[in-house]
Amino acid sequence: MSALHLDGPAAERLARDLLGWQQPRPEAPTGLAAELRDRLEAGCAALGEGLDRAAQAGRGGAVWVTKTSLARLACDGWQRDPRPYEHTRANVRGVLAHAAVERDWRDGRRASASRVVEQVWVEEATRRPGDPASLSRWLNDCGDEDAEVLRGEVAELLEAFREVWPALPADRVVAHLERPVTLRLAGGRVVLRGVPDLVLDSPRRDDRARTLVVDLKTGLPRPEPDRAELRFYALLVTLRDGRPPFRWATYHVPEGRMEAEDLRVVTLERTVARVLDGIGQAVRLATHPDDTGLLIRGGAWCRSCLREPDCPEAAAARARYEAGMHDRGT
Repeated sequence: MSALHLDGPAAERLARDLLGWQQPRPEAPTGLAAELRDRLEAGCAALGEGLDRAAQAGRGGAVWVTKTSLARLACDGWQRDPRPYEHTRANVRGVLAHAAVERDWRDGRRASASRVVEQVWVEEATRRPGDPASLSRWLNDCGDEDAEVLRGEVAELLEAFREVWPALPADRVVAHLERPVTLRLAGGRVVLRGVPDLVLDSPRRDDRARTLVVDLKTGLPRPEPDRAELRFYALLVTLRDGRPPFRWATYHVPEGRMEAEDLRVVTLERTVARVLDGIGQAVRLATHPDDTGLLIRGGAWCRSCLREPDCPEAAAARARYEAGMHDRGT
């Protein structure tokens, strides 16, 4: 087997604390994936005809559960009337950084970081140039000076990733980057879908959990949303593979910092409950088209909702926030 070449304490720490190199893997609980799927199927069945209505109203005749839909569990109004997605500079930087890491990994780190970013920029800029809401249009509308600065920032992120992440030997690690995971439940009426940034698997097959799920972040940390998103990916991988990962982690590229959770059955069970809450929300929205009976809550998410200007709950949330800022003297 190929050796793992480490260069510096940061890479050594990553190999020890995240990759768990040369550490024993936990046993994969027998039948766990089947049990989790059974819970999901039972929860869907309990929704009865309401699930049929929600599926009929959904895309392709199904309720779709994604990281985005689960994030909007905070408020039914936000789920029903989100603001249209708009590209921002921070978002674009993150998208390009993810694409650069993926391309660099697949190409074996043969090109310079700046060259990789240039290639990614051209690919994204020519993907859908005619769509005014696309990333392609945003990139093409970016001025030359701003584009050069942005490419430089993305190249720095890629270099930071390279400095910490060792080159993993292919005979010991099977890497899957940005590979969608799509699962169907309830006879196809429910679709679970997610795209983990990085899934590292071992070619070895035994009674141990040997998969690592990693979510790469380039922006400001969001502890709770990031953790919930990652746990959803861990559940998807468990259901797809028939066994859970041994660990799932958020890796913050700018700081070279990781936040990892080791396999715990209760965490996956709670994620199942959250997914069922998401399906239940879809049923609630389909059952109450006039907003009667919806759960409306105010919070930081209100700025992402079209109802925000006229919503009493949003106004109350703003008042609470402003009162808190006043109390802190800011």
